[in-house]
Amino acid sequence: MAIGRRTLAAGTAAASFGFMLGNSAKAQAVRLRYANASNQGIMTNQHMQRFADELRNRSNGAIDIQLVLNAGSEQSIVESVALGSMDMALTGYSGIPEYDVLYTPSLLRDVAHGIRVMNGPLGQRAAQAFQRRYRARIIGGGSSGGFNISLRTPITSWQSFRGQKIRVPPFDSYPPAVQLLGGIPTPVPFNEVYLALQQGVADGLITLINVMLANRFSEVSRFVVSNDFGVGMDKIFIGERSWARLSAQQQELFTRTFNEMHEEGLVQRPMRAKQEDIARWRAANGQNSVVDLDQAELERIMEPLARRLVTEVFGAGAYEQIKAA
Repeated sequence: MAIGRRTLAAGTAAASFGFMLGNSAKAQAVRLRYANASNQGIMTNQHMQRFADELRNRSNGAIDIQLVLNAGSEQSIVESVALGSMDMALTGYSGIPEYDVLYTPSLLRDVAHGIRVMNGPLGQRAAQAFQRRYRARIIGGGSSGGFNISLRTPITSWQSFRGQKIRVPPFDSYPPAVQLLGGIPTPVPFNEVYLALQQGVADGLITLINVMLANRFSEVSRFVVSNDFGVGMDKIFIGERSWARLSAQQQELFTRTFNEMHEEGLVQRPMRAKQEDIARWRAANGQNSVVDLDQAELERIMEPLARRLVTEVFGAGAYEQIKAA
């Protein structure tokens, strides 16, 4: 591979910066604990492991991020960062209406659209609300892809969900969205989902296909709709006290490394992986286990809800602002 002078110079500068940073901070190495509710099988955790490895290499070990996975509910993880018992985390849950509303089905087109919204004025309002509540700063947004609905019994239309008990994620938009389909919203802690599906406490669930596969939910909820039912916009954040433990140079290296790796790992890869996950699902459960439903019909059902929720949270004109992003 040919390497241009500019690329070589940039790489040399980065290496020199990392060497100087590592040498000056070896005796004061900062160790950060990163928490997530799921396991190493989901793409976002795989990306954060790559980020931790790259940051450790660039800083010559001065910044050491340790992944703590299967760390409890997302709500407890957010609170642990606020309290300082964890340093940083990646969660979908925020408890902030400005973020929760972005999960509303049919509001966002895909992950890239969600990132544009999170980086825009409305996303900045959400980040400020999050910082005030939890004393933690948003590093960036990411996703393992779109949310999907799965059922234990075969699916033929959007009416298939009528009367079904659907495990809903902890976002305000999902209970009314499930009710619009005639389903029964059923909250279940994430670590109890498999058993709830196995025992019929829940008839189905809403989450990312990648997460369903990583946690083997497809074994007990065999049928899935390929249409996105909302986009899973995760938040990556670090506690203010933990951030303050990093020197100005370390903060700059941390931010630069994250930004350089962000687009490929947390935007493009999840968007590419959707079809791979669907293929894995079919291989495990059969050709008829994946169903494509009418997207236009879903948007007609969900549009009034999305418009109302966005207007309640952000004010008049915000729905159009999100759609135009």
